[in-house]
Amino acid sequence: MLGRLWCQLAISYALLAFGAMSLLMMLMYAKNDYSDFYVTYTPANIERILKVELPAMAQALRHPSDTARLMQAQDAIRYKLIHMENGSDGPVYRISNSSRPSVSIQIVDRQDRVLLSDPIVFPEQSSSQNAGITDGRQLTSAHKPIWIDMPITDGDNIIIGHLRVLYAASFDPWVQFTTIVSFLLNIWDYLLLCSVPIGVACGWIAARYVTRQLQKMNVVTESWRQGHFEARIALPNDDVLMRHSQHLNGMAADLAQLVGLKNTMAVTDERNRVARELHDTVKQKLFALGLQLATAKSKPAVMEVARDHILEAELITREAQHDVMEIITQLRPAATTDDTLSSRMGALADDFRRRFDVVVDIDLAYADRFTAQVEHHLVRIVQEALMNAVRHGRATHITIRGRSEQGRATLVIADNGCGFDTGRSSPGFGMTSMRERAHGLAGGAFDIQSTANIGTTMTLSWDHAA
Repeated sequence: MLGRLWCQLAISYALLAFGAMSLLMMLMYAKNDYSDFYVTYTPANIERILKVELPAMAQALRHPSDTARLMQAQDAIRYKLIHMENGSDGPVYRISNSSRPSVSIQIVDRQDRVLLSDPIVFPEQSSSQNAGITDGRQLTSAHKPIWIDMPITDGDNIIIGHLRVLYAASFDPWVQFTTIVSFLLNIWDYLLLCSVPIGVACGWIAARYVTRQLQKMNVVTESWRQGHFEARIALPNDDVLMRHSQHLNGMAADLAQLVGLKNTMAVTDERNRVARELHDTVKQKLFALGLQLATAKSKPAVMEVARDHILEAELITREAQHDVMEIITQLRPAATTDDTLSSRMGALADDFRRRFDVVVDIDLAYADRFTAQVEHHLVRIVQEALMNAVRHGRATHITIRGRSEQGRATLVIADNGCGFDTGRSSPGFGMTSMRERAHGLAGGAFDIQSTANIGTTMTLSWDHAA
């Protein structure tokens, strides 16, 4: 996985580096050429070129009838002006890189007669500042044409004619762009050669980082697969995978809730099945046994022989029926009807008052109803607490009080029993069951305080808003 990801990232980073370096080269090239254009486009540079060509022009003027020689000298001047360069040490700038210069040349003799003119209608010096360029383009005020009128002398410094030049050029972004593209096409292999190591290095760093983060995610998701949903993916806050890890953490919370609900439903179904079996088998047989004992009691002869045994068997049968009914009641899930939590708690308290002759006070002041799952846990916790208080604590007075405020709900169960040692290392199954149910609630917490010969207080709290 690392090798394939590294290869993909290396190619991506190499292409990105190639594009970045190409863009940087274009910007630097354009900036330098823009500055060089204004340094090159000056009368001094034009005069420098013309002075070099004056001897050849003077030689052509000695034979004014030789038009071919004049045209040859004119073409040489035109070529050098169109491809005018600047700089000798280091890179040389050519004005044709950024412009399409226009050159108008006129050659006259000492009597000011025109020997050669291109164009034929040569602009006057007075109007040269606004003259049109020979290829039809118009000049802006920022790129005014340059007028040069240079005398042509012979070997004795006698003026034999004049060379007149009208030079016009303007910075053209399109010409500059085509020049830069041509330059990049010539050096693309060098740029690519520089981009490859950058792409390889950045790809390796990125691939290692991504694989480490993915490995963290894999470890956590593997624990989820095994059913342990407590673990969460923790990535740096600026990580590109942070949003995905948040989605996965949310999915884990949903899965944990779903699995918990599924387990609760499975336990509820099993409780229902066991309760039905007890009701349909053991309870019915005990009822039949009671009928048989009642029949035996109605016969005087039998009662004379086995009175004590029959009465004892009848007592044992009634106790067995009571125990079976208690087990069925405990197995039966919390009601799923529209009964309120207070009514279910009241029914539970009435049952304990009747069966065990204890005082049970209930004061529930919850603002809203809870979910069916929460109410089921609450009923089972209260049921277990009442049973422990009566059987183990031998309590005679039990108080159940519930409140909810600021998004937090509490349930307090207090009795006046004999108490017990809360620090013992092996709590009973009932106590463990209550703790597990409490921790199964959102933000659930369970605390128990007990003092010998004074009583026990159990406090359950959970997030009401959840």
